[in-house]
Amino acid sequence: MRKRDGWLVLVLLVVGWSGMATGAEPDPEAVRRLMEKYEREAAEEAAKRAPAPKPQPRPKPAPTVNYDHEAWKSAERCGTAACFRAYLKKHPQGHYAEMARARLESASISLPVVTERPAAKPRPDETLIADRYRDHGDGTVTDVKTDLQWMRCSLGQMWRDGTCIGEPETYVWQGALDAAKALNRQGGYAGYRNWRAPTKDELKTLIYCSSGQPKTWNDTGEVCQGDYKHPTIYQPVFPNTLNWMYWSSTEAPDFGDVWIVAFASGLANTHRLGNYNAVRLVRGGQ
Repeated sequence: MRKRDGWLVLVLLVVGWSGMATGAEPDPEAVRRLMEKYEREAAEEAAKRAPAPKPQPRPKPAPTVNYDHEAWKSAERCGTAACFRAYLKKHPQGHYAEMARARLESASISLPVVTERPAAKPRPDETLIADRYRDHGDGTVTDVKTDLQWMRCSLGQMWRDGTCIGEPETYVWQGALDAAKALNRQGGYAGYRNWRAPTKDELKTLIYCSSGQPKTWNDTGEVCQGDYKHPTIYQPVFPNTLNWMYWSSTEAPDFGDVWIVAFASGLANTHRLGNYNAVRLVRGGQ
C-alpha cells in the first residue's frame, strides 16, 4: 500500500473511532487538519525523492575583436608599402606601429638598384650570346627570338663587373608589381621607365634545360628531364640566379593564385599571391 493510501485509511480510522466512541458525527475540522497534515508530509516526501535540478551553464562571453591585430595581419599579408601606410593611418599609436614604420624604412632602402651607366646603343655587329641574347653592356639583354629586353639581375641585385651582386629580394605578388612601379618612378633602369613583371608565357621563354629534354629552350612549362644543370636558366646571360620561384604578372583562374616559374626544375605552376618570391623585370612585347 502506498503512503498516500495509508494516510487516508488512518484519517478514516481516527475519525470513525472518535464517532463510534462518542456516538457523534465526525468533526469536519479534525478531518481537515488531518488531511492538511497528510498533504504537507506527502509533498515533503515527494520533494525528497525528486532529482536535484541540474545547474545551468553560464553563457560564454562574446569574443572581443582586436581590430589593431587584425589590421596588422592584413597589412602583412599584403606586404606592400601602401598597406603598411594604411595601417599607420588607421592605427598611428597601434601595437604594431613601430614595426610598420620599420617595414616602410626597409622598403625604401631595398628598392631595386639602378645602374649609373648610361644605356648603350646596340651595335649592328654585336655578337649574340647563345645565338639568342644581345648584350647591351648595361645589365640588360634583348632576346632576338621574342624582342623582349630583360634585366640580367633579379630585383634586389646589382649589376657590377659583368655579374649580379647580392641576393634577390623577395616580395608578395602585389609587392613585386609595386616594386617595378617604384623603380620606374625613381628614374627607371638602363634609360627606360617602362619595366614590368613578365607574363607567364614571357617568363617561360627563359627556361633553359641543359639536357635538351624536353626542349633546350623549354617554353612548355614542364620540368626539365635527364641530367640538367640548376638553375634552369642560361647563367652566362643571367648570372647568380638562384633556384627560386619567380613571379609572373599572370593571374590564375583560381582566385588568389598567380603563375610562377620554378627555376630549380623549369616547372611553370601556380602559387598563392601571399607567398614571397623573386622577380625579374622585362620591357617590350605585349
